[in-house]
Amino acid sequence: MALGVLSLVEALRVKDAWQGARLMPAALGVILVALGIGHLLPSMARQAGAGPAGTLPAWPDALARRRVVFMFGVLALYVAGLPHLGFLLATALFVLVLLRALGSYSWAMTIALTGAIAVASHVVFIHWLGMPVPSGFLGV
Repeated sequence: MALGVLSLVEALRVKDAWQGARLMPAALGVILVALGIGHLLPSMARQAGAGPAGTLPAWPDALARRRVVFMFGVLALYVAGLPHLGFLLATALFVLVLLRALGSYSWAMTIALTGAIAVASHVVFIHWLGMPVPSGFLGV
């Protein structure tokens, strides 16, 4: 929740005439605060005795921890490759790797979903929102 509140505060501090500069951090802040409250209320109810006694959330097993580490690693590579590969290609590779590694889709479905997600992201961020994104060596 603290990260959501920080995001909301920073969104309000943005001094840009373009409303889109404030929109993303504000929306993210609202979502993070709502999710934090959604996790906090059941936890408080359990502590007050309304939930099953003595039940604590289970820590992820080793496989789940490896998936989380893998996800952060791929995300770091995405961010590092974004200026060089460009938004469209980096996003397509990011989605492709995640769908193959974490999903159970066939290659045909993986490629179809990757193309759809990459093109949709390109249209939303570049054409609809007019955001400047790296074009990379392809110039796209």
